[in-house]
Amino acid sequence: MDKLKSMNVVDLVRDVALARPIDRFGLMTLLSSLYFFQYWGLALNDFKNWPYDRDIVLVLILISAIGIVLPRLYLITLVNSGFYVGAYLINAPIASNNQTCAAFVSLVILAGTMVSLSRMARAGGGVDFRESVFQAISGPGRYLLAIMYFYGIYHKINTDFLNPIVSCAVVLYRPLAEPFGLDEWSLGQYSAIYATFVIEGIAMILLFSPRYKRLGMLIGIPFHIMIGWTGYAYYKDFSTVVLVMYAMFLPREAIDNAIAFAGRYVGGPVIAANIGRWVVIGLFAAYLASVLVGQGSTGLEPTHEGFTWFFTIYALAFLAFCVAFVPMRMSDPLTDLAIRPAWLAIFPIVFFVNGASPYLGLKTESSIAMFSNLYTERGETNHLIHGQLPFAADYQNDIVTPVSSSSEAFDGDALPGHPMIRYEFDRLLDRHAGVEAEFLHNGTPRSLDANWTNTYQTASLLERMYFIFKPLEQSRPQECTH
Repeated sequence: MDKLKSMNVVDLVRDVALARPIDRFGLMTLLSSLYFFQYWGLALNDFKNWPYDRDIVLVLILISAIGIVLPRLYLITLVNSGFYVGAYLINAPIASNNQTCAAFVSLVILAGTMVSLSRMARAGGGVDFRESVFQAISGPGRYLLAIMYFYGIYHKINTDFLNPIVSCAVVLYRPLAEPFGLDEWSLGQYSAIYATFVIEGIAMILLFSPRYKRLGMLIGIPFHIMIGWTGYAYYKDFSTVVLVMYAMFLPREAIDNAIAFAGRYVGGPVIAANIGRWVVIGLFAAYLASVLVGQGSTGLEPTHEGFTWFFTIYALAFLAFCVAFVPMRMSDPLTDLAIRPAWLAIFPIVFFVNGASPYLGLKTESSIAMFSNLYTERGETNHLIHGQLPFAADYQNDIVTPVSSSSEAFDGDALPGHPMIRYEFDRLLDRHAGVEAEFLHNGTPRSLDANWTNTYQTASLLERMYFIFKPLEQSRPQECTH
C-alpha cells in the first residue's frame, strides 16, 4: 500500500510538471472536465435548492478547469464525480434526463476507480493503474450509452413523434434549418424524424463491432454535435457527457496511432504532448477571455451564444481523432463486451429498469424519454407497441384536477383546471402545509379531509427520492415538452 501511495504521488507531481502523451483515461478526464465545467457553471444560476455553497461551486469550476488543461490528473475526475453524485442525491428527485445520464456515468467512474485501486493494493504494484481504471469504467459505461440509445429509439415509437406537427425531432430540426429557410420544409422535417431512428440504431450496434466501430462513431458523434448546435435547453453539456461515453469505446490502438502520427511530424511524442497541452491551454484561455471580458464573472455560466464555438472545436476535434485513428480492425474485440468485475453490471441494469419506468406504471420523468413525445398516463398511450404493462403499478392512472385552494402559492404550483398525477399533487400538499383545496379525484369532486391519504407522505424513502411525474397534457397530440 505504501508503494502504491508513493507511486501515485510521484505520478501526480510528474503529470503537473511535464506534459505526457495522453491515454484513454486522460481523454475521458478531459471530456468529463469539459462537462463538469459547464454543469457547475450552469449551477451558479440556480441556488434555490442547491446543496453546496457558491464558493464550493466556484472551487469545483476551478478544479474542472485544471482537469481540462491537465487531463492526466485522475483525482479531478473523482472529485467532480463525487460532488456530482452528492448533488444529484441531495436534489433528488430530478426530472432532467441529462443529469440522470451523467449521474450514472459518475457512479461508474467512482466504482471503477475504487475497483482498480483495490486491485493495485492487492497486487502490490506491477499493474498499469490508468489502463486498469479505464477498463473497469468503460465496461459498464459502454452499456449505459447502448441503453440510452435503446430507449432513445423505443420511447419514440409513437404516433406523435412521427407527426411533424408536434414531433420533438422537428423542434430540434427547425433551429438548424431556419438560417437556410428550410425550417418548414416537409421533407426535411420527416428526414429529421426518421434519421433519429437510423442514427441511434446504427450507432448503438456498430459501436460494439470491432470492425465497424469507427463507422458508428462517424455516424453517432455528429448527431450529438448537431443537438448541441440547436441551442434547445442548452444541451451542449448533454452532448459532452455523451462524448465521455463514446471515449469508453476507444481501443488502445487509437491512442497509439495518434501518438505515433503526432510524433512523426513534430519530432517525437514528448514534443507532441507539449504542443497538445499548449493548444488546449490556448483554446481554453481564449474561451475564458472571450466571455469574461464581455460578461465579467457571469461568464462562468455558459450560454449558447458564448460556448458554442468552443464546444464545436473540441467536439469536432474528438470526431476527427476517432475517424483518423480508430482502426478498422482491433486486437482486443472481446473487451468491448466485458464487464469486470461482474458486479459493476448493476449500474447498467438499474439504468435499464429506470428507462422502463413509464411502462411499469412508475415515474415518467428522468426515464430517458427525452424528446420522445411519449405518454403512457391515464390508461392511454400513443406508443405503437404497448403502454403500461399488465402488471404495472397504478401511479400514472390516479389523477387529480385542482379546482381551487386557500393559497395563491399552491395554485401557482397546482394550476386549477390542469390534471396531474395524484402523487405530485400530494407532494405539493406536503410542501404547502395547512392548505385547503378543492379538486376532482378521477373525476369525482373532493376536498381535503380526514379520509384523504397523502400518498407522498406514506411513500417509502426510495419512492420519495426517485419518483417524479411530468405534467399531464390536456390535449392530443402530445406536444414536445422536453
